[in-house]
Amino acid sequence: MKGDSFTIIGGGVIGLSIAYQLLKQQQHVTIFHAEKTTTASLAAGGMLGGQNEFYAPSPLYDLAIESRSLHKKIAQELFELTGQDVGLLPSGLIKIAANEQGLQDLQQQYDFLHKDRPASIRWLNQSDLQQAEPLLGQAVAQGFHIYEDHQVNARALTKALFLAVQQLGATIIDEEVVAIEKEQQQITYVQTTCARYAVAQVVLAAGAWTTKLATTLNITCPMHPVKGECLMLKADQLPKATIFSTDGCYIVPKQQRFILIGATSYPLQDDDAVTAGGIHSLLTRAFHILPSLTRAEIIETWCGVRPQTIDGLPIMGDTQYSNLFLCTGHYRNGILLSAITGLLFSQALLGDNTAKQRLAPFALQRFTI
Repeated sequence: MKGDSFTIIGGGVIGLSIAYQLLKQQQHVTIFHAEKTTTASLAAGGMLGGQNEFYAPSPLYDLAIESRSLHKKIAQELFELTGQDVGLLPSGLIKIAANEQGLQDLQQQYDFLHKDRPASIRWLNQSDLQQAEPLLGQAVAQGFHIYEDHQVNARALTKALFLAVQQLGATIIDEEVVAIEKEQQQITYVQTTCARYAVAQVVLAAGAWTTKLATTLNITCPMHPVKGECLMLKADQLPKATIFSTDGCYIVPKQQRFILIGATSYPLQDDDAVTAGGIHSLLTRAFHILPSLTRAEIIETWCGVRPQTIDGLPIMGDTQYSNLFLCTGHYRNGILLSAITGLLFSQALLGDNTAKQRLAPFALQRFTI
């Protein structure tokens, strides 16, 4: 027997994860999703950087660690339900310094992470680095190994979630939402490019495009788009682990001899152009880290647009409208955080007070207090 009726605007990995968990609880779910070439979920590197992304205590840190561990369970569930492998690889991650300032940042981050979880991380001098990853260039002198920061294939995960919600009975409407209608303090309809639909409970999870829709409802959403370019190579030799530099360049070994390299960062840009300068920058940095990549074949280039809030934390919670909820602003951690976000946000929607308390630090209201 079906429960409440939820409308989710946004079919990226966050919206799909919420829908997946709601459907498992026998709720009725409708998803509005018009795929864009710059959808962040399809452009991501797929790193589960539960520790890599943090240099100091944060309300998000424990959730990131929990989400990282949840991915194995969800990957198995999705495979059993859909037959789709999400490409979960236990590669771990090696963090390295790009320059002298990067080395200071690296040491600060290591001190924080080691104090919190000493068994999960190891400092590597140049000799250790060469032993751990023989393909590293000689100029790479120091770093640390995070053993449990694994990875998935972002596109495969998004596809698996899409297939799963279909099989669990979601209604998927491939139309772009262009307006949300309200009456007093309640959302009543969503308007697409094709039709008008009545709604009950609404979750706005449209990534970088959330702000545009929120603004029409007089909701101030302090978030902006950040465009990032990536490329895929095919090589005879792959690194054993993901390599992540303090200058933002990352090299992620994938299945079938593929290597993903990312990412540039252009705040306030949301176009879909991949630039020669951006790709040149990525390759220059990647060759410095792994010189053998000069012999690799370029397979594909692309870009994605990530939603970044002004304080770097996602927005997850209610609004001034009784039946409208926001879940956005995961920036470059949408893949990592999708597992815990789907679980906690769905529980909160269904009235779980513990879930609501855990999401409280990410409320939209924090910007107005």
